[in-house]
Amino acid sequence: MRAWAPRWPRISRAWRLAARALPVALLLTTAAWAQPGSARAAARPTVVTLTFDDGTADQMTAARVLHTYGVRGTFFVITGAIGSPHYLTRADLRWLAAAGDEIGGHTVSHLDLLNTSVPETRRQLCAGRAILSHWGFPVTSFAYPDGAYNRATEALVHGCGYTSARIAGGLRGSDCPGCAVTESIPPADPYAIRTAGQVDTSWTLADLEQVVIRAEQAGGGWVPLIFHHICRADGCGQLSIRASTFSAFVQWLAQRSPRGTVVRTVHDVLAGPVRPLVPAPAARPHGVANPSLEQAGPAAETNPWMETPDRSGAPACWMPGGYGHNTVRWQRTQDAHTGRWAERLTMTNYHSGGAELLPLFDLGACSLPVVAGRSYQLGAWYTSSAKTQFSVYYRDAAGRWHYWTASPYFPPAANWVRASWQTPAVPAGATGLSYGLSLFSAGTLTTDGYSFAAAPPDIVRSILDWGLLAAVSLITLIAIARRLTRGPRADPPQAAGSAPQRTRPRAASERRAS
Repeated sequence: MRAWAPRWPRISRAWRLAARALPVALLLTTAAWAQPGSARAAARPTVVTLTFDDGTADQMTAARVLHTYGVRGTFFVITGAIGSPHYLTRADLRWLAAAGDEIGGHTVSHLDLLNTSVPETRRQLCAGRAILSHWGFPVTSFAYPDGAYNRATEALVHGCGYTSARIAGGLRGSDCPGCAVTESIPPADPYAIRTAGQVDTSWTLADLEQVVIRAEQAGGGWVPLIFHHICRADGCGQLSIRASTFSAFVQWLAQRSPRGTVVRTVHDVLAGPVRPLVPAPAARPHGVANPSLEQAGPAAETNPWMETPDRSGAPACWMPGGYGHNTVRWQRTQDAHTGRWAERLTMTNYHSGGAELLPLFDLGACSLPVVAGRSYQLGAWYTSSAKTQFSVYYRDAAGRWHYWTASPYFPPAANWVRASWQTPAVPAGATGLSYGLSLFSAGTLTTDGYSFAAAPPDIVRSILDWGLLAAVSLITLIAIARRLTRGPRADPPQAAGSAPQRTRPRAASERRAS
């Protein structure tokens, strides 16, 4: 795979990259050679960069460990997840940045960029950087979701103003025993910075230490490492490392400085400038993408490391949603109402929650762009063994999705029936919608033929509103006109010889009380 590079002359590009890294390289080399004895074993320093993907809440545990030993990390965050349950908050990001950690971009929605349109990819990249900048975090570094990239995505990353991008492999590891031990400083391709793979539960403390020792023995270089979840003794998922293992590794790593091994953030290593923000045009209004579910989605993904929401088997531009304690099975079926295909949901072992098929939570390629304050007409054909209803979600300006509202229930139907419902006015700040028919009990639900359109204005209500406004305005004008035409109010004349009016004298008790 050929890596994309900016279009400046080759010699100019090399000098630019060298100029970026020169201050850090000189500093680290001087520090290494200033140490006695074994400090001179390496011809150049070994630079380790600890990167953390997605911005999950448990990474605050990692940050506290880093700070205990005086080192800092680079946190690549999904901006649309910030503030959601189990993710970092904006207050957490401010705390990290104030402590010297780097905040990097990881898109808004964590989509697989190789299966995303160019306009949507550009929105994901540029908007993610712009949102972080608006929150007060200047961003230069990017990490591809799941490490998925190609020459075209590299060009888009550069076009959105990032100065570097990290992939999820390329250095020596169990899946690439013949690869290089370290990345160069500056890297040959700053938009495909290589790593030794993603740390998961199979990695031991010895494995982590060995990656660094190999780099030291090879004469130094850059060793970026990728972490996701920091877990306790139990409940560790695939892309996790135990907190005790991580703490022991950072402590060991901090003690390597006499050997010329240091820990730096991505930005500190490359020392690139903060480039201007690049706007990305918002998606134009459109109807449901792939409404009859005819177009199949991406092929089934078998890599257990992938954290992008699993769309395997779902139609293109759609994703399964759900919550609670139940077991669901999705099946593409030819028992369709419109076209050849429909999607069937089977729910068993039901205890709580629900599930639905939804337009993909993105920035507008698949989700539905909307205007706040307007109502929209939702529709879908269905058969179901149980009652169902529309569940509706909205996206805010930061790319975060929220549950919004639900329609009344629709009854079970053995034959195809069309469900239709008009939403209330879209909340202020909402920029997109996603909706689907939900199943909330054991049974089956098959859906097809989705539709979405802006609801026409209520003519009768508009006439009444305008009439009421006109009446109130007319009454107000009449009242003002009458007041202006009246002269000053005169006191009534007293009759000749009449005694002047006198006030009632106060009683003695009143005088005392005063």
